[in-house]
Amino acid sequence: MNDSKTLVENLLEEFTQIFATTDQVLSEWNGEGNLQFPILLGMIAVKLQWDDKQMREADPFVRKYIRNHPDWYVTRGAHGGIMRASERNKKEAAKQAKELAKKQMKDAIEAKAAQAQNSDSVSE
Repeated sequence: MNDSKTLVENLLEEFTQIFATTDQVLSEWNGEGNLQFPILLGMIAVKLQWDDKQMREADPFVRKYIRNHPDWYVTRGAHGGIMRASERNKKEAAKQAKELAKKQMKDAIEAKAAQAQNSDSVSE
């Protein structure tokens, strides 16, 4: 029983170190766009002096940690990766503003067309 408790404590300590290093690397990253997971893992591996096996073992835990982190957002696709949640929020706000402007423009055009049609039917 004592060995099991020690194992759990050691694993928790290891995960705490991995997550702290992940936060450190991400806070130091000031690039634009998305940070690819393999690059992030490489940066973490350098800081923690990991070999390839250790990096592969930690990969799913780092990914899960980042996916659940409120400051970071994971995008999918060919150019996907890790981006700041604030950047994503800006992009979403710009997209919504663009959609709203399109809708308002469409409504104005339709209203003007309806008004023109009404004035044509009244003058006949």
